[in-house]
Amino acid sequence: MKTIMFVSPTGTFDNGAEISIYHLMSYLQKNGYKVVNVAPKSTMNNQTDYMKRFSDIGIDVHLIPTIKWWWEDAPGGIAGLPAQRAASFRDSINQIIHLINAYHIDLVITNTVNMYEGMVAAACTEIPHYTLIHEFPEGEFAYYLDKIDFVEENSDRIFSVDGQLKTVLTQKFVNSDVGGFTPYTELKTSILKKGNQHRIVSVGRLTERKNQLELLYAFQKLTSNSMYKDIELVFIGPWDSEYKKLCDSYINEYNLKNILFCGEQKNPWSLVTDKDICVFPSALETYGLVYVESILNGIPTIFSDNPGHLSAYQRFEFGTLYPSGNIDVLVNSIENQLNHFDEEKKAAEEYMLVGRERYQIKNVYSEIIKEIEMPQKVKLKSIRHLQNLLSLNEGKSKLARLETKVRVGLQKLKNRKR
Repeated sequence: MKTIMFVSPTGTFDNGAEISIYHLMSYLQKNGYKVVNVAPKSTMNNQTDYMKRFSDIGIDVHLIPTIKWWWEDAPGGIAGLPAQRAASFRDSINQIIHLINAYHIDLVITNTVNMYEGMVAAACTEIPHYTLIHEFPEGEFAYYLDKIDFVEENSDRIFSVDGQLKTVLTQKFVNSDVGGFTPYTELKTSILKKGNQHRIVSVGRLTERKNQLELLYAFQKLTSNSMYKDIELVFIGPWDSEYKKLCDSYINEYNLKNILFCGEQKNPWSLVTDKDICVFPSALETYGLVYVESILNGIPTIFSDNPGHLSAYQRFEFGTLYPSGNIDVLVNSIENQLNHFDEEKKAAEEYMLVGRERYQIKNVYSEIIKEIEMPQKVKLKSIRHLQNLLSLNEGKSKLARLETKVRVGLQKLKNRKR
């Protein structure tokens, strides 16, 4: 069986790309493949839980200290001086090359288009490389349109989220056959607790991209009707402080009542009842994972028609879409679900069983899994001739090799003890 290296974007589980591909890694490990995960060492987040979750399923994780892990013009800002960043990128590539050699890696998979270190390391060691793309090339991710030629030249296969994104990228990667996948999340399913009254619930971090202000605008208009003046609006999830201030300011300006912010929850769905409807007004999503969780928990669901939501909708074809930014249609959709709740709830619960069967790891990642199972064909990339230029910093290569040998040895020792 092959040994596969994944290059991960953040080393945390606070984003859909990490969560969804963790499950692909777990599936491959359970089915006989050896999986190794490489991620950036974070100075902002505690990565103990991240490391433990991989350790528990037998996957070695190597965290690489770096000034910048993503492309320089990718989201996340720029730290350090240009020469310092260049040296950091070379160090990262060098460490990945040493890990490829130490583990005898057969295939490198970079999870998201935001990093290139795995592509370069795979090219220099003459092994196949796959790129998984989750992000639409617009807004803060429009920057990668300029990188498409590099990604295409240095990837043996490219896979993107099915639906709208795949349609867009098929037109951009003109020399590649873009494969597809559906991001997977472990369903936090349980019997919803009994509710006493209907509520509007929105699950997810409060951010500009998630666009919860749009739901507040709709709530203000909805509750101006005396029929709905006592309904509650519940936000479940952490928040960006500046965006939360905007929400609070709007609430105070219009003296809105019955709004609850629950903050981050280990299991947000445990707060949802069988009388609730869910609304997701995101302006931009890479993929609508929270929409998927909602419909597979049997909850009547309303969601905006951003491209990420549409990609998920193409697979599941359930729930109520509304045009993003159209407050009147959103209000009408909420009113309709509240007025016909019993019918909406029955339909949601009937679909839940069908959707859960459809949403299995072996199905949503079938194209990637089939490609991995086939004999690997590598196309030699021209940048392999520049390995030393791209990966070596004076005086650091010997130390990097020693550090890699020590880390790999410790990981293998831990695995033998389990």
